[in-house]
Amino acid sequence: MDNETFVAYASAAEVARKVGVSAATVVRFCQALGYKGYPHLQAAIRQGFPHAVATFRRIEERLASPIPKDDVLARVFAADIENIKRTMEYISPETFESAVAEIVQASDVLVAGDGASATPALFLGHSLKMMGFRAQVATAGGTSLPLELSALGPGDLLIAISFRRYLRPTVEAVSRAREAGAKVIAITDSELSPLAQTADHVFLVVTEGVAHSASLVVPLSLINAFIAALAFRRPQQTLSALRNVDAAYKDSQILLED
Repeated sequence: MDNETFVAYASAAEVARKVGVSAATVVRFCQALGYKGYPHLQAAIRQGFPHAVATFRRIEERLASPIPKDDVLARVFAADIENIKRTMEYISPETFESAVAEIVQASDVLVAGDGASATPALFLGHSLKMMGFRAQVATAGGTSLPLELSALGPGDLLIAISFRRYLRPTVEAVSRAREAGAKVIAITDSELSPLAQTADHVFLVVTEGVAHSASLVVPLSLINAFIAALAFRRPQQTLSALRNVDAAYKDSQILLED
């Protein structure tokens, strides 16, 4: 009752470790309360969160009242502009600068994001590599993410990106990174997000879409800000890395010349 947010998104094994019992005991406890299992208890808790109810109601209202086709473009652009304005109120310059310093100081950087979050994760990971940072990206779950996480340790950094509905591989990656002694930057969409509960630096972004899907404009804008800040912080490294990338592209003849 005192840790609803943690229980709503943590695995049964994580709850078990926190209270000092086995995962099987957690499951039996849920069954004793009248639930079929642990996931059913989690679902019940999540339904009690105001944001969860509000999200589904907004989606139902949007789909029930389609936007006229000649108004879609303007509505989407206006919504994204509003998302950016709202997000700017959540992010302090101090928090942003601290996260930039964390990236600069990290020995290795792992960027993780599944589902819709894979797009900003790929963009960020690609940009860091282009700028000469030791960065890897894990977006597809499976063995890729556990393999990359196994290499993390003190001095390394995980940048985890996840929006509703939060996917377990990314959430568990944050816990594993912290256990390994690595720092964590989270880009997510709610204070109730499981990423926001344990990360060292949390960036809340507004992802409200006009229809049923989330908008990725703000997460990508935030990543653009990180890229710009890192380029100004490490100008010589960035220029040298970009020259090397350009030379490699030309040598491989993959670029179409004007």
